[in-house]
Order: sequence, then C-alpha cells, then structure tokens
Amino acid sequence: MKNLYKVFAIMGVSLVFTSLVWAEKQSLVIMDFEANGIPPEEAKVFTEHLQVELFNCGNFVILEKPDISGNLAAKGFLITKCSTVPCLIEAGKLSNADLVVGGMISKISDTYSITARLVDVGSNDVVKMVSYDHEGNIVSLLSDGIEHITAKLLEPKKIVPEPTVVQTPDPTTEKEELTVTKPTASPNAGGIGPALASCLIGPRVGLEMNEGNDEIHLSEWIALGGSIVGGSATGSLRPVGNLILSGTRAYMAYEMGGKTNSLEGALASYCIGPRIGNEINYRKIRNKEWLLLIPCINIYPLISIPLEAYRGKTMTEIEIEEGLRK
Repeated sequence: MKNLYKVFAIMGVSLVFTSLVWAEKQSLVIMDFEANGIPPEEAKVFTEHLQVELFNCGNFVILEKPDISGNLAAKGFLITKCSTVPCLIEAGKLSNADLVVGGMISKISDTYSITARLVDVGSNDVVKMVSYDHEGNIVSLLSDGIEHITAKLLEPKKIVPEPTVVQTPDPTTEKEELTVTKPTASPNAGGIGPALASCLIGPRVGLEMNEGNDEIHLSEWIALGGSIVGGSATGSLRPVGNLILSGTRAYMAYEMGGKTNSLEGALASYCIGPRIGNEINYRKIRNKEWLLLIPCINIYPLISIPLEAYRGKTMTEIEIEEGLRK
C-alpha cells in the first residue's frame, strides 16, 4: 500500500511539473502569408516551412489554424489577405492564441520581399516586425530566409541595436523592429554530383542537394555500400551478398523512414528511396517514383530523375509543380 501511495505521489508531482512547463509557453498560431505577385502555393509552402522552424525552436505551443474564414469574413477580413495588424489580432482571438504570426510575401523581378509580424493578442501590440529581402528563387528563400526570419522574430530587443537592425522612429510602432538582412548567395545547383547521388543513393537525394542540403545520412552510405558489396558477390557468395544488400537496406529504411513514419515510412524507404519514407508524412510520392517499382518501366525514372538533378531541379520546385504537399 505504501508503494502504491508513492506511485500516486510521483505521478502527481510529474503532472504538476508538466503543467508548469507548458504554462510557461505561450500559444502561437501562424496565419498563411499573403501572396503578392507570386503563386498562392509558394506563399503556403513558405508559411508551412516557417511553422516547422518555429515549432522546432521549442519556445511556443504551436496551434493548428482553425477554420475561421467565415468569422473573419463577417468582420470584413479575408483569410487569404490577413497580413494587417487588426486582422492578425482578430485571427488570434478566434484561434484562442496568445500570439499570432503573419505577413506578406511580394516579388519584384528576381527579388522576394517578406514582411513578418509577431502580434500579442492580449495587448493588441506588435511585438516584432521583420523585413527580409532575398534575391533568388523560392527554393533558396526557403533554405536561407526561414532561418533568418525565425531568428529575428525570436531575437530579444537590444538597447543598442546592431548595424543590421534599424528601429523605426514612428511612435505608434514603439514595439516594432524593422530588420533588413541580405542573404548569402545560394550555391550553384546541378551537375554530376547531384545526378550521381539521385542515381546511386536515392531519387530525392540529388534534388535536395540542389537546395543546399548536402548532408548524406550514415544509413544512406551504409545502404550504398551494401548494394555495391551485395551486387558484386557471385557464385557461392551470392546468398551472402543478397543478405548484406537486404540487411543494409533494411537498416536504412528503419533509420530514415521507420523512426519518423513507422511501417509506412520504412516500406517507402526500403522499396523506393530513403528520403521518400522520411518525408511521406508531409510530401506525397511522385508518379515517377512509383514507376521505380515496375520492372522494365523503371528505366525511365532511373534516367529522368538523375537528369533533373543534373539540370539543377530541386525537390521543393517539384513539390510546388506537382502538388506533392499533403
């Protein structure tokens, strides 16, 4: 009986501690950024990447945006153009959030201009406003811009601003901070390296290398080594080679797909490619990737996908073009 009391006491203390930890975090809802001069799909992809980055920082409890379009419309707002402070405040109240993030993405020639606002719903104040200019395409914006914008939204105010920070003199926006950051140039995409990566390691590896993601996971290297060793085994060593090939690929499938997306992710990684199982929770499988499972016909994607990587195509560009975002 005493042991039972101890168990209940420990559970009670754990619940109280967990409640206190969650109570310290403010709830945050991210509104879809308004698209100005760009396709709405690009603005939506930008919003989703920003939400992931803010979630990963661990500072907030991220709320899923509820269907509040009707309530906003009744108050004279459109959910697709909710970038103004009054609309963001109203959206935050309807979502029962402490904070709300929103803004606009504009494009003139080859330059993207993003304005992001962090608004305190309770006080109706703009906590932070960040402006970011980027020369390049949507892919380099996602790889370089999201991290900069997130860092500036979370950056505490400084009494003496750094050279990259310009505080607006307008007294009506005392709590707003305008930040203009010039991004670093994106690396040259395409070439033989990404093409070989898509051909030998996985169909999406080279396409993601073109976005600046040059990291190849250890399990992907192990699977590549297993396929080389297993494929070169002949004669009496052939069964051992097949075992090595299957074992290393199974390990890769577990590491890349199984850990993140359980059995579905593991099967996708094992049968089609490592990154496919890893991303299947938010990115659909391409028609070309399905063709890899069909004998003889799979020669088409085995050639065309490395060619895409060679020409500098990126996975995010393909995601937008083919509507792969779930």
